[in-house]
Amino acid sequence: MTIVTEIGKILKTSKHLSELESEMMSLMSEVFTDSLAQCLERLDKELISDYLVQGWEIDRIESRQVTFLFGEVSFKRHRLRKEGEKSFLPLDKALGLEARQRYSPSFMEKVSLLATGMTFRQASASLELLTGRTMSHQTIQGITQRVAEAIGKSEVPPSEELRKPKVLYIEGDGVWIGSQSKGKHHEFKRGFIHEGVDRTGKRGQLINPVYFGCFGTSRDLFQEIGDYLQTHYDLRETIIIANSDGGSGYEASKFEEILGRYGSFNYCLDSYHVMRYITGKLGFDKGLQKSIRQAVKDYNKSELELLLDTAESCLEDDKQLEKLLAVKSYLLSHWEAIKPLKLRDLGVTDGVGVCESGHRFYTNRLKRQGRNWTKSGAESMVILMTAQRNGLFEVYYRNSYPFRTFSSEIKINMRKLLQKGQHDQHVIPSATIPLNGATSSPIGQMKKWI
Repeated sequence: MTIVTEIGKILKTSKHLSELESEMMSLMSEVFTDSLAQCLERLDKELISDYLVQGWEIDRIESRQVTFLFGEVSFKRHRLRKEGEKSFLPLDKALGLEARQRYSPSFMEKVSLLATGMTFRQASASLELLTGRTMSHQTIQGITQRVAEAIGKSEVPPSEELRKPKVLYIEGDGVWIGSQSKGKHHEFKRGFIHEGVDRTGKRGQLINPVYFGCFGTSRDLFQEIGDYLQTHYDLRETIIIANSDGGSGYEASKFEEILGRYGSFNYCLDSYHVMRYITGKLGFDKGLQKSIRQAVKDYNKSELELLLDTAESCLEDDKQLEKLLAVKSYLLSHWEAIKPLKLRDLGVTDGVGVCESGHRFYTNRLKRQGRNWTKSGAESMVILMTAQRNGLFEVYYRNSYPFRTFSSEIKINMRKLLQKGQHDQHVIPSATIPLNGATSSPIGQMKKWI
């Protein structure tokens, strides 16, 4: 019975398009999985024939099931043995299948990508909704950890030609992630580089951004960024603009240490954190808070000092005075770093402060709804998300162990099988209609259409 006949039966019994589509998906999956299983079993028989000539013997026949994107494929293959040699499965060896590997690399890749945008339970429900295949959230979590481990082992290939941008921005910051250990948190340290902002109307897009992240120390983060810069950039004539909140581990010196030779170095204290610091300390006087924030925005030091000195002379509350003095010390000691880009005569006016706004890509998955993580689980998710954001998820994963090149035995033996099993090509029959009358007649008009 042909597939066209099967489709016809489905059309006949379906009540609406949804039922038709569901039945068609089941049919296609069945056709693909059964066809691949038959092909693999035929290939296995062809593969073992060469080994049998070499003195190998059939030990036993073993069954295996592998889940692909198009369905679950169940097939049988032969295990061979030979005295003094370790038994093996020729088909598994030729295909590059690992022992106890239940899912295809592409299936694992897609499931992991699904899990970067939603919880493991939601990914499980989505998978069942879209494919009809059930998979527990624990299984999905295990798959993501294995894929992350593979991606983590992949190395970024060095650039054939080092980039020489006029300006390079480097930013670093930290995000606290909830821990499953009571009273503890994990600090996710993240940084990124880019070469400026490409403006289209009011919208801006970063030029060649590259993202980094880890749960180690800030030194580990900067080492990762520094290694990338050495293999991808020539900075001898580049203006470096670094940006951070100035906290421990993210000082200006930490950025400068990883650069090697460069054109010039400029450090900016992140304006978001500066304003947040002022707001947090001067909450007791909204008017003073607003005036100081405006003086900082205008980069007016004389106005700022006047405001601070006046407030200092008027305050009588010791705690409020202590907070004011802390703001004064913070702003004046970082005054050069607070200076806006547009006043630095660097040829650029924006491009800093992007790291803070970029947290949301990670925090929506890692922090939303009060989620807590083990350190290994959070590290795995960050590896996947960072590779995804850099557009290198597929490249990294396919450079890792699951994607082994097929053995040359497959091509050789499939050629033999195809020669044995060749069939006549499908031919569309053709015919003509004899015309024994005028072309304007009904039969003549029909012949024109045909």
